[in-house]
Amino acid sequence: MDFSPILFDTVIIVSKNEDNARRDRRSLASFRPQRVETFASGEKALAFLLANRVDMVLLDSQLDDMDATQFLRLTRRDMRLKDVPVVMVTAHTSREKVLDAIAQGCAGYILRPYSEDTFAKHVLRGCQVERVTEIEQQQIADARDMIAAGNFDDAIEAFEEIISEQNMAQKYYDMGCRCLVRQKYGQAIIAFKKAIKLNDLFAEAYKGLADAYKGKGEIDEFKRYLQKAAEVHAQFNRLEETKELFIEILKYDALTPNPFNSLGVKLRKSGDLAGALHAYTQALTLTPTDENIHFNMSKAFYFMGNIESAKTSVEQALECNPSFEEGRKLYRKLYNREYPRPATTGAARPPVDSVRDD
Repeated sequence: MDFSPILFDTVIIVSKNEDNARRDRRSLASFRPQRVETFASGEKALAFLLANRVDMVLLDSQLDDMDATQFLRLTRRDMRLKDVPVVMVTAHTSREKVLDAIAQGCAGYILRPYSEDTFAKHVLRGCQVERVTEIEQQQIADARDMIAAGNFDDAIEAFEEIISEQNMAQKYYDMGCRCLVRQKYGQAIIAFKKAIKLNDLFAEAYKGLADAYKGKGEIDEFKRYLQKAAEVHAQFNRLEETKELFIEILKYDALTPNPFNSLGVKLRKSGDLAGALHAYTQALTLTPTDENIHFNMSKAFYFMGNIESAKTSVEQALECNPSFEEGRKLYRKLYNREYPRPATTGAARPPVDSVRDD
């Protein structure tokens, strides 16, 4: 299979295993890269990345001086390298290793030994997912040209068109988490990558709006959109932290019936009430009649001062299970009266194996 036109100018292979590196180099031949460099040292590979434009990194699990997870973490946290796709090529098949790589932002995961078709599919996918916002990036470049030419109103219109879909980044993060639950790891990688690219795009668009309003002399609007850009960057950090926490739950609490509920409890206890509510909402898509989740939502709403929503959620918990004692206590606290339906008599409802926010 020969891929034309050329997709890559420069690719680096990072592996301390010479046989693996040779095999990967042969497999890359169908893409006709202009230059392929091989490194056994992660530190030397990083130095090369910082000094040269690289289109893709093929990363083995073991290097001379660090492991793959550490290498991924270093590339993702350096703003100069975060857009370079890093595809894992490894013999590690354990769920924990795959989750670690996804948590650190890999662009693909190829298992050794691989077929040429499998290799090509994952390399192409890793390349394409990094280019998912190319059209919008061109729109931003065109809008910045409008600012330079003094066409501020046209630039504002162009930027506003881009940010009209701002909630898409959160949707792709949610999709990625749902794919992890179903162990659809390839789909999860794509969803998380799209979320990151879209988030960067929206931050850039808000910064462009700020610059356009500054050009018009509307300083209040300039400040407002500059703050919006900062908020988008903050949201990215929060989403990345939440993704890593969710993956930790999947790794070390694999028997939990609803990892979104466990995530919500952890976020609530850390003070992220909005994040907790979002996680509980996702949890209800998996187990909608779990009274513990409705109870947890009620507590989160209560701590946020949203008493009406807290009442609604605790009622939903008790509709699921009128004998739910913790729910009845919270109902008394919120309403200053007993829940009108009596606790179920006769055979007790089987206990739900779920996490309750104590």
